[in-house]
Amino acid sequence: MESSASGCSVKCLLLAALVVSSYIFIEATPTENVNVNSSNTLNKTDKLPITIYYEALCSDSMVFITRQLYPSWQRHEKEMQLRLVPFGKAWVEEQPNEPPKFHCQHGPQECQLNILHGCILKKLPPKKAFTVVACLMKNFRTNFDQCMEGNETYKNTIVNCSQGQKGVSLFKKFANETDNVYRPLPFVPTIVDDQPYDFYEQDDWLQHFERKFVERYEAKFGVKL
Repeated sequence: MESSASGCSVKCLLLAALVVSSYIFIEATPTENVNVNSSNTLNKTDKLPITIYYEALCSDSMVFITRQLYPSWQRHEKEMQLRLVPFGKAWVEEQPNEPPKFHCQHGPQECQLNILHGCILKKLPPKKAFTVVACLMKNFRTNFDQCMEGNETYKNTIVNCSQGQKGVSLFKKFANETDNVYRPLPFVPTIVDDQPYDFYEQDDWLQHFERKFVERYEAKFGVKL
């Protein structure tokens, strides 16, 4: 390489420099396009955040989750970033030097179930977790063993969580999250997307979840579902 470069004339060197500089200039713009195209080829779908604040023994929560939310999530799983918060209108009573006491709208059993739901959501992969929760929310007679079919290897971990300190911690965390939306919640379930909580939109979300989700998704990402 060195011998051929030293034998090149000044005119030749200038011509070579011009070609190289032109090549660099021409190549600069496509490089940026390649990056954009590469991200497109990954086909990464934008997700709209949806958070549902609900209660395990609330009939309105059951109807909404099983008849609207779960079917809509099955259709738009790739576009929906779903989060479930099982707390609702519950409250936590804390006294110095005493363990916290939990109070739920539908009694102590609901508190136990809310904590169980929380542990399901914590210990199972998201897709499996929502399927189990939706199963539990079908009616008042469904049970944990039925809904955990196919996920039996997680059962002990979930039960231990729900009966131990981890479940308590999760429930207190859900309390804080729910209080940050509105205290107390005017209605359960409460539905929040990426916009601040709006009391006047809740009925529309509750009655027409699929339509609202599609409208919000298009407004945010410019994509029709």
